[in-house]
Amino acid sequence: MASLQMIPDCYNYVLAEFECLDPLLSALRLDSSRLKCTCIAVSRRWLALGTSGGGLNLIQKDGWKNRLFLTHKEGAISRVACCLHDEDYVAVATSQGLVVVWELNQERRGKPERIYVSSEHKGRKVTALCWDTAALRVFVGDHVGKVSAIKINTSKQGKAAATFVMFPVQIITTVDSRVVQLDYLDGRLLISSLTRTYLCDTERQAIFSLLK
Repeated sequence: MASLQMIPDCYNYVLAEFECLDPLLSALRLDSSRLKCTCIAVSRRWLALGTSGGGLNLIQKDGWKNRLFLTHKEGAISRVACCLHDEDYVAVATSQGLVVVWELNQERRGKPERIYVSSEHKGRKVTALCWDTAALRVFVGDHVGKVSAIKINTSKQGKAAATFVMFPVQIITTVDSRVVQLDYLDGRLLISSLTRTYLCDTERQAIFSLLK
């Protein structure tokens, strides 16, 4: 009976390649030694990769063939988040602290377009991005602890929802230190800083400190 090689306790991860990644690497075309991947996000449909050159690669996971490339003159891409309940939307943060929301227009076979650019965190480092699980709303956290929400209205939502919004950006709170995590579910926004974890009720506009 062949002996089974045991994995030493000093290893924390096991990497396994279940299929050939050559089609993905070919689709990425990251053949420049000066271009680096800076962030990654995954949804059911897309693999999103931000680059140091300000480009966002969106590759369809089915066959790794359909590819979109979104450019940004506002600096390198520092964070990216795909909207999981409507994958026609993606949000990115740049090295200048701007947050750009894109509508991909895949259902209408149109060209991707910017539908909103937020400068609320300009000059700061955006450290976390998170989509609402039901509405078209993006939560943003930065390195000084500021958390904001961007409400997105588009023509896709119908005339009633596409009315003019006077204040599309709302300041949620400012926590004690750098925001390291944002997560959202059922009206509750989880905010983690370097020292504490907060739970924010976005409907009642109340925030509670959970852990210290």
